[in-house]
Amino acid sequence: MPLVVATLQGELIDIYEKGPKGNPAPQIVGLKTAKAYMNYCSAGMNAGGHPFTAMPGASALGQDLGNIYNSISPSGALTAQKMAKAFDSCLATWLSVFQTTIVTAPGLPGLIAGLMDIFSKPNPSTTLFANKLAKELNTYTLAAIVMGVTPDTPGVPFTGPIS
Repeated sequence: MPLVVATLQGELIDIYEKGPKGNPAPQIVGLKTAKAYMNYCSAGMNAGGHPFTAMPGASALGQDLGNIYNSISPSGALTAQKMAKAFDSCLATWLSVFQTTIVTAPGLPGLIAGLMDIFSKPNPSTTLFANKLAKELNTYTLAAIVMGVTPDTPGVPFTGPIS
């Protein structure tokens, strides 16, 4: 099953829309955001056509995002950089069947720039914010390169993006 940005957008909208009770504590928003990203990434497959198996960094991502949301930042650029680093650390733990390596660096500069754009000015709505965040995360995730070898005689190497 491929990565579907609309699924991530829907989950993020539900998290960031305040509703009648307002958003819960920033730590909870961070944990729910990490869970939404985990759900999104878990639908991915490597270039060899093999499924996702785990992403242990998702729990640390929730804590990191909660801490970022809970702190007062002097600038949107700093918040964007911290968030990009947290998502990058998380995606670096993405695992799939027969995978040997994942390289997340290709998408990181774009993620930082995209998040800086999101956090550098007020967003007219939380829905727009969630949609932009999902779009940037989708672009970043699709830029990661996964390498591995499918067992056969001889082994069949694969290299490519998460799909």
